[in-house]
Amino acid sequence: MAGIGFELRKLLDKDNFIGDLRAFLYAALLSSGPWLLSITCLGVLTALASKGGTDQDGEIFRTTVVYVFAFSLIFVGIFQLVLTRFLADRLYLKDDQAMLPAFVACVIMVMLGGLVVGLAVFHSGPLPWTYKALAIALFDVVSLLWLTMIMLSAVKDYNNIVIGFAVGAILSVAGVWALEPVLGLHGRLLGYLLGMAVSVFWFLAIILSEFDQRTRLAFDVVPYFKKYWDLAMVGFVYNLAIWVDKFVFWMAPDARTIVVPLTVHDFYEGPVFLSYLSIVPALSVFMVKVETGFYEHYRRYYQCIAEKRPLSALLEEKAGMAEMLKASIREMFIIQGGVTVLCVVFAPEILAFGKLSPIQVPLFRISLIGSFLQALMSLTVIILFYFDLRLRVMAITFCYLVLNAGLSQLSLWLGFPFYGFGYAYACFFSLMLGFFLLVRTVQDLEFITFTRQPI
Repeated sequence: MAGIGFELRKLLDKDNFIGDLRAFLYAALLSSGPWLLSITCLGVLTALASKGGTDQDGEIFRTTVVYVFAFSLIFVGIFQLVLTRFLADRLYLKDDQAMLPAFVACVIMVMLGGLVVGLAVFHSGPLPWTYKALAIALFDVVSLLWLTMIMLSAVKDYNNIVIGFAVGAILSVAGVWALEPVLGLHGRLLGYLLGMAVSVFWFLAIILSEFDQRTRLAFDVVPYFKKYWDLAMVGFVYNLAIWVDKFVFWMAPDARTIVVPLTVHDFYEGPVFLSYLSIVPALSVFMVKVETGFYEHYRRYYQCIAEKRPLSALLEEKAGMAEMLKASIREMFIIQGGVTVLCVVFAPEILAFGKLSPIQVPLFRISLIGSFLQALMSLTVIILFYFDLRLRVMAITFCYLVLNAGLSQLSLWLGFPFYGFGYAYACFFSLMLGFFLLVRTVQDLEFITFTRQPI
C-alpha cells in the first residue's frame, strides 16, 4: 500500500530544495508519527520539568507511556497485517465499500481486546485505581492510533494528517502542563491522554470523510484471521522481537522497579530508544522513493502476466525490478549510513544533549549500528511481503525474536561492556537471512510466480 508515497513523490518532482524537504518531513511523520509524537512530547515535558510533583511522579508517568506503547504495538500487531491484506484485496477488486466496515470491525475488536490486555498489564501494584483506569484508556487510544495508521496509508490528504499529529503533540504538552498542578500524577497522564485522543479522533474524521459511509457494519475481515493466520503471527512476533531485548533487561538483576508493575533499566533503554530516532531518515526515503519505485516495476511485471506477454518481456521487467532493488538498497546505505556515522562520531555530544551519562556512549554507538541494520531488515521484510512469501517473512521474524532474546540475555550475563551487542548481532544475522531469501526470491521469481498458482 504505497499510495501516499506517490503523492509525496510529486513534491520531489518539483525539483527544488523546499519541495524535497517537505516530502521527506511529511514522510518522517507519516512513517513514524506515533513514535515521534510520543518521544517529542516526553522530551519537551522533561526539558520543561514540572511545576509540582516529584521526580518519582515523572518516572512513573514516562514509564507508563513506554509500557503503553510497547504492549499496544505488540497487541495491535495481531491485526495490522491481516487488515492491510484485506484492504489491499478490496482495493484490487475495486470494492471500496468494504473497506470502512472492515476497519470499524477491527476498531471494535481492538478496543475490546485492548481493555483486557491493558488491564492485564496495569492491574497489579499499589498505584491508585483511577491512575490505572487512565493508563488502560491510554492503552486503548494508542492501540487505535496504530490501527488508524493503516487506513491513513491509503489516504492522499497528507497535509491534514501532519496537522493532526502536530495538534495532538501540542495539546498533549499543554494538557500535562495545565493539569499536573491541579491533579498531580493523574493530571500528567490525563493531559497526555487528551492530546493523543485528539490525534486519533482527527484521523478517524479523515478516514470517515475519505471512504464510503453508506455501507453497514460487516465483519467480512474476521475470516481473514483464519485464512491468513500467518500474517497475524508475523505481526505479533515481529513487534515482540522489537521489544524483547527491553523485556530481558527489565527482568535483569540491575533493573529498577519504580512501582509495581513499572520497571526500568536506566543504563540500557535510554541509548537504545535514542538510537531508534536515527533511522527516521531511512523510513522517509523508503516511503517516498524506494517503495514507490519498486512498486512501479512490480506492477509492470505482473501486468505482463495478466496481458499474456512473451517471456522476454517478463524477464526484462524482472531485471528492471532487480536493478531498482539494488539501487534502493545502495541509496539506503548511503543516506542512512551517513546519518548513522555522524551519530556515532558525535555520540558524546548527543548523549550530553539528551542528559545521559558519558559511560553510555559505547552502548549508544552499538545501538546505532543495530538500528541501521534493523532498518535494512525491515526493507527486506516488506519486499518479501509484496511477493506474498509469508513463510520466508515468518522465518526472518522468528529468527529475529529468538536471537534478540537469546543474545541480549547473553550480553547481560557478560556484563555492561557487552550491553547492546545482543541487539546489534540479532539485527545483523536476521538481515543476512533476509538478504539471502530476498536474493533467492528475485533470482527464481518467474519460477515462484508460476509454480505457486493453483492448477
